[in-house]
This record gives sequence, C-alpha cells and structure tokens, in this order.
Amino acid sequence: MNTTEIQRIKQRYNIVGNHDGLNRALDVALQVAPTDLSVLIVGESGVGKEIVPRIIHDNSPRRREKYFAINCGSIPEGTIDSELFGHEKGSFTGAIGESEGYFGIANKGTIFLDEVGELPLATQARLLRVLETGEYIRVGGTEIRKTDVRIVAATNVNMRKAISEGRFREDLFYRLNTIPIQMPSLRERGQDIILLFRLFAMQMAEKYHLPKITLTEDAKALMLHYKWPGNVRELKNLTEQMSVLSEQREIDVETLRHFIPQDPESTQLAVITKDGNHSYENEREMVFKILYEMKGSVSELRRELNTVRRQIEEVRDLNGAAGFSPQITTAPTERIHPPTTSPLPVDLTHLRQQETSAVEEAIAEEINEPESLNLSNIGRQMVEKALERNNGNRKKAAKELGISDRTLYRRLKQYGLGMLLTLLLLTSCSVSYKFNGASIDYNKTKTIQIADFPNRSAYVWGPMAAMFNNQLKDVFASHTRLQQVRRNGDLKIEGEITQYQQRNKSVSSEGYSAQVELSMTVNVRFTNTKNQAEDFERQFSAAQTYDSNLSLNSVQEEIVRQMIEDITDQIFNATVANW
Repeated sequence: MNTTEIQRIKQRYNIVGNHDGLNRALDVALQVAPTDLSVLIVGESGVGKEIVPRIIHDNSPRRREKYFAINCGSIPEGTIDSELFGHEKGSFTGAIGESEGYFGIANKGTIFLDEVGELPLATQARLLRVLETGEYIRVGGTEIRKTDVRIVAATNVNMRKAISEGRFREDLFYRLNTIPIQMPSLRERGQDIILLFRLFAMQMAEKYHLPKITLTEDAKALMLHYKWPGNVRELKNLTEQMSVLSEQREIDVETLRHFIPQDPESTQLAVITKDGNHSYENEREMVFKILYEMKGSVSELRRELNTVRRQIEEVRDLNGAAGFSPQITTAPTERIHPPTTSPLPVDLTHLRQQETSAVEEAIAEEINEPESLNLSNIGRQMVEKALERNNGNRKKAAKELGISDRTLYRRLKQYGLGMLLTLLLLTSCSVSYKFNGASIDYNKTKTIQIADFPNRSAYVWGPMAAMFNNQLKDVFASHTRLQQVRRNGDLKIEGEITQYQQRNKSVSSEGYSAQVELSMTVNVRFTNTKNQAEDFERQFSAAQTYDSNLSLNSVQEEIVRQMIEDITDQIFNATVANW
C-alpha cells in the first residue's frame, strides 16, 4: 500500500479518515485504474461510493475522455434501455429523432452505473452483451453497434440474495465483479466519525458565518456508539442541524440526544390495533378451512359412489344377470371385476335394495335426458363430459377430445361453458383460485410485471407494438386477479417482436400469386420469482393468409389483430394457464 499516494488522493478529493477499510478501498482503486477491468463497488447507502469511480477514471488512460455517472434507480423502467443504448427515430411514441445513448456518447470513456442492482432483467441482458463483446443494438434498430467503454458499477443491494431471488443475473454479477471494492460503513470507521464531524462543522461555520460547534467527551462517546444507518450523509445532516439550531456551541450529551434519533431495536411481535389496517387473515383461514372440508366431503362421496357401483356389478354377476355399468361422471375409475373362482359372501337382500334404488335413479336420469341429434348440442355435451371426467382440467380434457388447448378454449366461449368450468374447478378442491383455465395461488403469486414489447422486426407496421402490448395486458387482466405492476413483480413477462413479414404462399394456374401469408414472431422471456424452475425464453408465432387481389392496407389491421390474439393466447397458456 502506497501511503503517500493515498494521502495525495485524499487531499485532492477532500476525503477525511484513516480507517484501514477506507485506505484499502482507495489503494485497490489506484491499482485497478490503469487497467480496463470492470469494478463493482459494494457498500451501504451514504458511505461515499460515488467518489471511487471518479478516482479510477481520473487515474486511468481514459482520463481525457468523457465520464458519465448514471443512477439506474432514478430512470423509469420503460425508458432506461433508450437512455443507455439509444433509440432509432419512430421506435416508440415521442421518438422524434435518433439518440446515441450513454454507451454511444461515452465511447472511449468511463460509465459509472450507480444502483446497478435496480436494473430490469431485460436491461441486464443487454448490459451483459456490452461487457462481453462491446456490442449493442439501439431500441427499435437492427444495426449492431460497437462501443469501447469502461464500466464501474456500485450497489447497496445484497447481490447474492438478489441472485437467489431471481432479481439479478448471476452471469452479469461475475462480469461486473471482476474487481470488487468494499466501502466500510461509518459505524465501522471509529474515530473517523469525529474527524468528519469537525470537517462538516468547519464548513458550516465558514458558509454561514456561525461560531464553530464542538463536542464534549461524553458527546463524542455517544457519537461513536450510534449506529449511523444513513452513514456519512446522516452525519453531515446532523452536524448542519446542530450548527443552525443549537444555541450552545459546545454540544454536550444531553443536547446531542435531542438531535440523534432514538433507535431501539424492534424485537416485539407486530400488534394489530383496532384502528389499524385489516389483514383479512381470519377470513382467509376460514375460506381455506371450508375448501379443505369440501375436499374431504367430495372425496368421501366419490368413495361411497364407487363402492355402490362395485356392489351392484358384483350382485349382477352373482345372479347371472346382464352386466350393468351406471355412468357416474364424478371421477373416472377402473371397472373392478369380481373373481370368478369363488363367490363373495354378501347380503343379497341389502344389496338388491341398494341396486334397485341406484338403478331407478340411473333410469330416471336417462329418461329425463332428451335425445338430441343437433351437432352443436352433441359437441357441447362432449365438451361438458370431457371437463367433468377430468375435473375441470382443460389440458387433459382437450387431449381426451383430440383437439388443441386453444380450440377447446374457443369452444368454451362458443358454448358459454365458463360457469360450468368454474364450478368444476371449485369442486376439484384445489386451494388455489382458478379462472378460465388459470390456476394461481394468490397467497404466493400476487403481482405480474408485463413490459412493453418493442418492435425489432425489419418490416414495421406502426400500430402493431401498441396493439400487441395492450392485448397481452388485457388477457392477463381479464383472466386472472394478478395485479399488474411496473417493476419487481412476482411474475415477469418481457421480450420483443422479432419478425413481421409477408410471402407468397400459393400460385394460381396463370402463374400469379394467389395467396399471400403474413406471419408474426414474438420472443418472450418469462420469469417466476417464486419458482425459477418455470422460467423460460421462447418464441411464439402466428400466420394468416389473404387473397392477393386484396391490398395489404385494406386487410392488414384485421389480420394483425387475429395474429396478436393467437400469440397472446399462446403466451397465456404457456405461462399460467396450465399450472
């Protein structure tokens, strides 16, 4: 450690303190400055992390180039990609011109990303590409651009915890953390607290022409034992308050207690007062209890019905009568044949009474059900029966019917079977709420973050991105009770429209194009912060055709709307509909 060089840096940047942790951080900054390695500065809020990247830049070969300090937490999520990487003209509403972005303007220089832990996952993927290859693409553009930028990042977030919770990419963390620098908190720096107090008191006295304040020994001891959750920033604010408001210029311990906030550690359980917000915990417990009791009642009813069915079949076989197989639609069970070698000792009189009652009910049910040859009614009956046999599971019902999940979804809307599906899902006794095929545990999953999908295709039709983004959000709003938030959602859906193109699909006998196909492809990244095993990145596509004798302008809006509905349904089914 070069003590002389560290003292020179302290004087140049007005750094006060002799703590070993502070000196070590400055020494690492000086050693790494001549290189182009990425640096990650870690420390609590208010410890002075922003001075380290300035030291690194001023002592590097890039010191004559531009330096930008960017607070990632202060830029809205919807515009941060445009701020960092630039955008093309017309790429989104309000983009009246091109923008270079910080990475374009700061070429050959240094960028300091403060609060890098607050970056959205989509932006993290872009940043990772810049770190690995120096390449990036503007928002709404297709051209790959190069930049030579040194990145210094800082965060007050526990990065290991953020990675485990799925809020930060592990690969990006290791790229940024090439050289880690740990800034010590103020409470760890001991006597540096008194030195900083003297500096701030002197600055206030000179600025406002006030007598300088000092501390008694007891007051110094209290300052050293305080936790300083706001670190240097809090100490400066406290010194300014005492300089202006205190009538005494020598601050004793009693005077200091009026300015230092009392900070008893809260170790008691939270108490809900009568005036406080109602948490509905008791109501939830009651609902869960009712659902569990319902589950037990339905399971018991199924067992009793299956028992009666077996007994009736056994009596029929024992009496030599024709086999009888009543259709019980509560749950599919395998038919159990009685052994033929030895008859079972059963009370035939008692079973005949049960048989007679069950047969009468079955016959009455069959008589009351009118026979219909209408194809629509038959289709509706088949869908109803498939849903009942599979306890409302749309995916299994579609498989049994031999149709796709999307086709079954359309049939449900066509036949108006939404209420039937809801009733079946409730009696299936899952604790989760279910709506139109979506089964979500709203105790664990409450919010969803749906980012706007930019249009990155070579061919762009202006309204497409807005139509797609609105439709995707509407699907989740109408089919679930998830609250849509701008950031930190339990579920996250993001991506981009990657392709929109047309091609000749068929040719007429005269050799001219008879039909034209429009196709659309969307790349989707789905993140479930509660269960990372369900994360995926996938492409969804749809296509529609139209006659070539029609102009594209006359049919484009309707065709794009149909493709968007198809793709958003695919995304919904792939994310939450089949849980």
